[in-house]
Amino acid sequence: MEYIFSFSSRNSAFRFLDAVTEMGGVAKVVNAPIKNGAGCGLAVKCSDYKLCQDVLAFGSYANLRDIYAYDGNTYKMLYSA
Repeated sequence: MEYIFSFSSRNSAFRFLDAVTEMGGVAKVVNAPIKNGAGCGLAVKCSDYKLCQDVLAFGSYANLRDIYAYDGNTYKMLYSA
């Protein structure tokens, strides 16, 4: 299972990516799932949900908009701002 963290700011997406990789996670920037055309269109994909939760808890990511679980076929929304 992979997790998609969608942001409304490109800067926030890249800051989150940097923080996840600095903590030892493997992540990459991807296109965000389309939701009403809102946001910058960038998201971060990572398979380590617990690590990403820790990064979110210790950082300031006010521009986080959605979190999805992705099984390779379908997206399931886990969080929406």
